[in-house]
Amino acid sequence: MILKKIGAWMIALSMVSTMAACGAEKGDGKATATETESSSETTTEESETTELELFMSKPETVEIMEQIAAKFCEENPGVKINVTSSSDGRTVLQTRLASDDVPDILNTFPAEDLYKNIFREGYIEEITDQEFLSKVNSDTLKMSACDDKYYAVPMSVSTYGIYVNMDVLEANGITEAPSTWDELIADCKTLKDKGVTAFLMPNKDVGNVAQRFERTVGVINNDSYSEFKKIADGEMEAKDSPTLNAWVEYNTELLEYTNEDHMGMDYDIAVADFSNGKAAFMFSGTWMLSTVKENNPDANVKLIAFPNPTGGETKVPINIDTSFSISSTCKNKEIGLKFLEYMTQTDIAQMYCDVDGNVSLIEGVEYNVEQHKDMKTAVDSGNIFLTAVNFWPDGLREEIRPYCQQYLGDGDKEAFFEGAQDAIVTIYSDNE
Repeated sequence: MILKKIGAWMIALSMVSTMAACGAEKGDGKATATETESSSETTTEESETTELELFMSKPETVEIMEQIAAKFCEENPGVKINVTSSSDGRTVLQTRLASDDVPDILNTFPAEDLYKNIFREGYIEEITDQEFLSKVNSDTLKMSACDDKYYAVPMSVSTYGIYVNMDVLEANGITEAPSTWDELIADCKTLKDKGVTAFLMPNKDVGNVAQRFERTVGVINNDSYSEFKKIADGEMEAKDSPTLNAWVEYNTELLEYTNEDHMGMDYDIAVADFSNGKAAFMFSGTWMLSTVKENNPDANVKLIAFPNPTGGETKVPINIDTSFSISSTCKNKEIGLKFLEYMTQTDIAQMYCDVDGNVSLIEGVEYNVEQHKDMKTAVDSGNIFLTAVNFWPDGLREEIRPYCQQYLGDGDKEAFFEGAQDAIVTIYSDNE
């Protein structure tokens, strides 16, 4: 089942709402006498206003989406779009689906099993016949299909690896970013010897831990699904899993070079510290660049592939990142579809790409992000794989993440393997 039994309080706790400036002004919340009088006399224009919600699971792009929504409203009088967001979009969306409170427009991740189930259950409008899909890269568009139908407009592809602060490396006599595991560890040792933190790991943030686990497990074994299926079927135990053992071993090694307060550090603090040169390395994806720039426009960073710690082939994990859909209960589907089409306009898609930092899928958009040069080379050469969350049964990443976080905190391998065993067996069984 995709709908988790999560209390309604989660929404209040998780959601941070912002509003696109579609003619609205920010104030102190107090109405003047004039405003009060006006509110009691609803005009014809106000009564005809179409008000839609745009829900974003990518807080780092909320500001640009507010700008785009405002521009759309200016070009479409009588339309008002409220932009809301959450850093834990999956949980908030599942909670809202459970209460039949589906956003009118929302960003989705169409290659992931969770979202495919949402599509199949009828929450999202099918858009297979929409002409604007022809503006999307055809190969990637196919990856977003669900049962040969389309429910989302894919805007970009994200890649995942290790961000490197080149100024930190160069200040400590390291002239090139590492390309192998041995080189990475050698650099970490050099930095530690000089009293410099090599890696920042925001291990307080369980969502970040979950994503890091899923992405790096994929690099270790591009087909981790099959191995975990053996665990679920009783053909293997988690403690004997080569993939899970490799994950434990590489983290054990890297924790020697990680910030001492890693269990108390959240993602936002980690990005800020990394941006300002307090460490050399940090795991993340192409989406982090926009936040790095906000923290320090002059940060000299680049994103490199996470070297396979087993010494095996290194491939870059990708995912269909930003995609937009409208709900089957959208208050005005015509306007909703018009907004989806608007996002495929070259100038609008360029606005989004320039901030998002991911490789754009919309025709005509230029992608010249120097910090992601290595990632674009990997995508263009095909040295990539679709990340594991698209193949794992729904809920596995969330079920296993507390055990990952616990291991990063206490280093108890036996407890981790027992927890991973239970999580895998439970989730594979629930999804049969």
